Amino acid sequence: MEQRNAFRERIENDEVALGARASSFSPALVEIYGGLGLDFVWLDFEHTGESPWDSMLFESLTRAAEAGDIELFVRLPAPDQALIRKVLDAGVRNLLIPRIDSAAEVRRAVEATRFVYDGEPGERGIAGGRSSAYGNADDYVRREDENVCLGVMIEKTTAVSELSEILSVPELGFVFIGPGDLSVQLGHPGNRDHPEVRETIERIEAAGRDASVPVGGIAHDPEEADRKIDAGYRIIRLGGEFEAVQQVLKTRLDDLAELQGGG
Repeated sequence: MEQRNAFRERIENDEVALGARASSFSPALVEIYGGLGLDFVWLDFEHTGESPWDSMLFESLTRAAEAGDIELFVRLPAPDQALIRKVLDAGVRNLLIPRIDSAAEVRRAVEATRFVYDGEPGERGIAGGRSSAYGNADDYVRREDENVCLGVMIEKTTAVSELSEILSVPELGFVFIGPGDLSVQLGHPGNRDHPEVRETIERIEAAGRDASVPVGGIAHDPEEADRKIDAGYRIIRLGGEFEAVQQVLKTRLDDLAELQGGG
């Protein structure tokens, strides 16, 4: 397994990383996304999917990612240090932690990804699994610390209130804005365009830029993605296979019905 993280390299070089969700968790789809030229595959274990404790699942997906020359981007259900270590040991390098409340919680999550953290021993353990090429990786500890990337969702008012402290956590890779849950937290469920929601999102965007921490978000069309990139976003999720299938097949069915009706 190559000890390199192209996703982390892109965002640290102030480039944009584009990805899409794979709700089916299909290794074939991971390869297809890589062939399209996407930078990452979003795998959501917070709301869907099999158990994130299944190392064999992640090993299969990381092999597909290598074949497709694309990075996995895994949203875990919680900032559990043991779970973080286990997923990393299976070969995943990019993690997203949802529903963060505090800087202390973020620090513990990041600490679990590092052998050496902030000048002290971290909370990651030596393993002989896929991340270390089954014990044969060169300079395993240093290279893993240089390549693993953990980010957090800013989607709760508690996190917004500690935003500057969160952005100051050493080795935090990025923050990802969750407008849906923010709208719920702010008392405007589902109304992402409410002025208070928009103002909060803009505050997070500005804070990320000022702290030089990459910011991520979701775009539902190319125009929205373009606006977000111009606003400084460096991680964009463009869609997923369920949405793509519905759009493409619905269009084809409608076009066929029109052709048949016109005959």
